[in-house]
Amino acid sequence: MAKVGLVVIALSVADGGVIAIVMDSRIGRLGRGDAASMRRLDRWWGRSSVRDLGGGHAARVEGLLDTWRQQTRTTERDRRRQLAIYSVVAVQAGLAAGLAWLAAREIGVSMHNPVFAPIAAVSTVAAAVGQRLRRVVELIAGVGLGILIADGLLALIGRGAAQTGLIVTATILIAIALTGRGGLITQAGGTAVLVSSVTPTASKVEVPQLVNAVTGGVIGLIVVIALFPLNPLRIVHKAAVPAMNRLSAQLTAAGRALANRDAAGAQAALDQLRDMGSELTRLSDALQGANEVVRFSPQQRRWRNALQQYSDGAEHLNRVVLASRGLTRRSVTLITDKEPLPPTLPDAVTSLGLAVRDLDRDFVAGREPDQARRRSLTAVCQASEACQAGLGLSGTAIMAQVRTIAGELLQATTIGRTDANRLIRQAAN
Repeated sequence: MAKVGLVVIALSVADGGVIAIVMDSRIGRLGRGDAASMRRLDRWWGRSSVRDLGGGHAARVEGLLDTWRQQTRTTERDRRRQLAIYSVVAVQAGLAAGLAWLAAREIGVSMHNPVFAPIAAVSTVAAAVGQRLRRVVELIAGVGLGILIADGLLALIGRGAAQTGLIVTATILIAIALTGRGGLITQAGGTAVLVSSVTPTASKVEVPQLVNAVTGGVIGLIVVIALFPLNPLRIVHKAAVPAMNRLSAQLTAAGRALANRDAAGAQAALDQLRDMGSELTRLSDALQGANEVVRFSPQQRRWRNALQQYSDGAEHLNRVVLASRGLTRRSVTLITDKEPLPPTLPDAVTSLGLAVRDLDRDFVAGREPDQARRRSLTAVCQASEACQAGLGLSGTAIMAQVRTIAGELLQATTIGRTDANRLIRQAAN
């Protein structure tokens, strides 16, 4: 029978403690195939390393890793969501380009080279959602302005490399002085290049250019609004999900930071909330585009009422984000100043985060947002209980922000302002 020896290794750690590790002496023969002992050692080490070697930093380290994993998963979801949206836009652009080319050839003003029509069509389709009508106007105005300025300068200075440079420079400067709009400036400059650089044998390119711009822009609008429109609610939902997810996550994180008196965690949540401008802008653009589709596409008008609910909710969401920044900023101050912190105050902030999450889910499912309403009023009750227990200056400010956010969320669930304020007052008493 083999003898079993024990080896005791004492390791000193940074906080002054000592860990005793008991190892089977047979581990020395692991290289010769004792894998079972290695597995036992791995299991022991996995359990002990986080508990002992991590010391008081283990929870913070795990929290950092959890945050990183969540951000990674969110980024991957956003990329898949963008791919789904832009794959449809790619199909729209291809269809619009082909139809615009055919339409320009049929009109007959530029039989040999109707290239600008498909360019204008693709430019219209690729415009930011909610800005396509403006893009068509800019295309047409830019072409007209470029033709007018370039023709006038050609009569004065003629053609050539230097003349082309001067004409384009002058056209862009005049366009900036007149409008300052980026799309119109780009189009005016491009038109000036075409008018000033084509050979004299290719006369009268101005009218075909203008007709092509109109044709391509109109075809692009027809494709995105009538022939192959996106589902307006899907447009809005895909833009709303990232904003509501981040808002919910950061309110929940702020509540957790308050409960743990973690000033760094509260500051991180505040930074995330301050960085929500891009999500809110995308949501606003998506609402404009969805309203555009509903207004001009007969088959999509059935979504008008549901889209109006989203529009109202987005307005209140903007206000919730602003109030949440103030709440989180006050949370940092409360923790730093070591003010009184009853446990129901962090609970109230967490309840608001859950209310935002529930509101998003209810909108997607098309059901009455009762759960979001309950969470919002629960947050008010919890904040009022914290006030009764005793709050300092920042704590009182947080309580007021909780009531403000809860009121906006109630209004986002289609409760009128008067009724929402009354419910808040009743829950606070």
